Amino acid sequence: MSGKALLLAIILLLPALAAAQVKLLRHPAYHQGRVAFSYLGDLWIASENGSGVERLTDHRARDIYPRFSPDGAWIAFSSNRVGNYDVYVIPAKGGKARQLTFHTADDTVVGWSAGGKSVIFQSTRGKGVFPSVATLFEVSLEGGLEQPLPTDWGSWASYSADGSKMAFTRHPGVWSRKHYRGSYAVDL
Repeated sequence: MSGKALLLAIILLLPALAAAQVKLLRHPAYHQGRVAFSYLGDLWIASENGSGVERLTDHRARDIYPRFSPDGAWIAFSSNRVGNYDVYVIPAKGGKARQLTFHTADDTVVGWSAGGKSVIFQSTRGKGVFPSVATLFEVSLEGGLEQPLPTDWGSWASYSADGSKMAFTRHPGVWSRKHYRGSYAVDL
């Protein structure tokens, strides 16, 4: 097949490829009619009806776990841009991502504080009796030193709307042990 014929075939097939169903969208987050998600290692945002799809990040690294700030202005996410996963934020309307954590342990974004002034994440930073067990931390949207939350262990968390209460899981859930009921089961 000549180069011109191949180019023509690609041009004719492009609309069919663009209409193909997207599979394996991961880590969705919802805020007032908008959905942020991870796909092909980057972050995307779309309207809840599937229209208005925009790519927020375009990086060789893997960007995962997007979470909207309570006001919907920011999206926090985890990315391995510098080797391990760190916490980043990006404006929900798009723009340049800003790194908030710089530790060598993986930092997985969990959510936001109720007021939206800090990002909540889990990390195994070697503290305590069991150094490989995840603990919850928060870091200011402005950056700075992260602080542990007042839980002994924790892997996923969410604040009440008024910020007076927090629900969290004590252990990470392992999908391969779905019906496990032993001492390391997920406590809420």
